[in-house]
Amino acid sequence: MRWVVQTNSYAEEGYASLIEALDRFALPRALVKVIPFIGELELVEGELPGEHEPAIVMGSYALARVAARRGWQPGAFLDNLDGELHLARWGAHMLNADAQVVRFEDVPERAELFLRPVHDTKAFAGTVLDWASYCEWRDNVRKVPDAEPGAAPLLTDVLTVDTPVLVCSCKQIFSETRVWIVDGEPVTWSGYKLGARVRYAAPHEVEARIPAFARERAQQWSPNRAYVLDVADTPDGLKIIEVNNLNSAGWYRADLQQLVAVLDAMP
Repeated sequence: MRWVVQTNSYAEEGYASLIEALDRFALPRALVKVIPFIGELELVEGELPGEHEPAIVMGSYALARVAARRGWQPGAFLDNLDGELHLARWGAHMLNADAQVVRFEDVPERAELFLRPVHDTKAFAGTVLDWASYCEWRDNVRKVPDAEPGAAPLLTDVLTVDTPVLVCSCKQIFSETRVWIVDGEPVTWSGYKLGARVRYAAPHEVEARIPAFARERAQQWSPNRAYVLDVADTPDGLKIIEVNNLNSAGWYRADLQQLVAVLDAMP
């Protein structure tokens, strides 16, 4: 399987770690840049896969969409990246089990709220804000031109008044950990936040109960063959924060050699 890696998408340390892992296993790779706005590829190094050939991509959502158009397999893992579906499947195991799904323009008034897109796009990152800040944001978004009629949520990163969002109360979180899951099994994991501080933790520094919790949830139901699951430690125990697309997620201090080996061996 050929790996197609975007050169201008990751932090330098993470990008270098991925290339090192690919080279260690002598895996064929193509390095590319994604041309903004038109979504075409500029080849930097190597050879691109042909249409419908075995390939996996690592980079932005724009690159993932190129993979889908060209029929690369497995390409990118974009199925079921829908927060409303995750709430329905995992219920009380979700950190934001009390969330409502509404249009961005229809967020109900709260003194303080948590807001994130229903779909795993880059329209905006999940955020905590007060009502006055939301209203100012909403008024600015009203000035944004509408997306193309009928555009699928995963085909646009532009926030509009019609973007479906999850809105809920704010929660106390002790720590946050990202777990990479392939075919229902955790492969590697990394802490990325302790309280309000960014703190990266290697797999051996993460409590075993966290990947064990992720495995239980993945065995209960998985949205895709490969994805990342963000897990919070809270006063009410471990909870799922959200699911993210594996091809575009940051790596923090995950074991990339382990991840590359498992993904490359996927049947």
